[in-house]
Amino acid sequence: MAKTIKSAVADTLEDLEKGNYEKFCHQLLDRREPPRVKRNKVEDKSRLQVTDALVSIFTEEGALRVTLEILKQIGCSEEAKELEEATGGNSSKPAPTDASSASAGAAGGTAGDKNFVDKHRVELTKRVSNIAPILDELLDNEVINQETYTRIRALSTTQDKMRELYSGPLQASAACKDLFYDILLANEKFLVKELNHLLLDCRENVKKARVMLKKEEVEGKRSQTLPRRRRFGGSGDPETNRQQRRAGASGGCTMADGKHFVDKHRVQLIQRVSNIAPILDELQYKGVIDQEQYDKIRALPTSQGRMRELYSGPLKASAACKDIFYESLLANEKFLVEDLSKK
Repeated sequence: MAKTIKSAVADTLEDLEKGNYEKFCHQLLDRREPPRVKRNKVEDKSRLQVTDALVSIFTEEGALRVTLEILKQIGCSEEAKELEEATGGNSSKPAPTDASSASAGAAGGTAGDKNFVDKHRVELTKRVSNIAPILDELLDNEVINQETYTRIRALSTTQDKMRELYSGPLQASAACKDLFYDILLANEKFLVKELNHLLLDCRENVKKARVMLKKEEVEGKRSQTLPRRRRFGGSGDPETNRQQRRAGASGGCTMADGKHFVDKHRVQLIQRVSNIAPILDELQYKGVIDQEQYDKIRALPTSQGRMRELYSGPLKASAACKDIFYESLLANEKFLVEDLSKK
């Protein structure tokens, strides 16, 4: 029967000679990459207690990565190879099924190919409320230092505190995000549970959508022999129908005069958009702006300045970027969009 990561790491540390174990502990304390391991977690502790500290600080998969990294650094390559073989390299369970793998991905620090903390950035920024103990634990685990802790605590809203975490400390490494996830589990249990359920629902919807697409492809092939008027559902003119489909796909982004809503109302949007912070969050999450642009725009002192910066760069990239911005406006400035749509 294959071992879990924790038991395999514990066995490896137990088997190390005294001299190599001392080297291991020294290297562990000397790591510069956050989160750092405190001396009182290692000194005068048994090998099992050090294993517990590794798992609690780095999570199981992170503990495996760090242990393998240090073993190789201190010249214990054979022990590292045996540990990799014992765990399969990166799995805490032997040969999980597809279903159990999906559940584990949703419940753990990663979701598919994207870390949970990144995947739910917008929702976490909006909805995390119990931020004080989260900051305390990040400080205790040295993900943030005292200066950063004091600066973030001084911010006026929970949302701004979360944005500051995302703009700095949480970019350091995957280990920092995994630790942040564990702290969220302890302090925002029901929020994490809800977001994980949304992820599973999303995966189910993707599966259903794929089935529907295949069905539509089959039906589409059958309908190729139908007259043009019936296939396009109206005028029979391809260009007219293409315009109709574009208008339908844009969801109201394009006005009657052919201008995009975002372009037509540029002056009014710059003057009147006030809830800019969550809009920036969504634009960053959806890839319209990168982290550097996000930080640069957030640093501007006024909403008008931030809007002008968006119009000067990111919103010029493509119509797709404008569509995403329009959808974010609908969600965050609903009444302003409704008012401008009447004009």
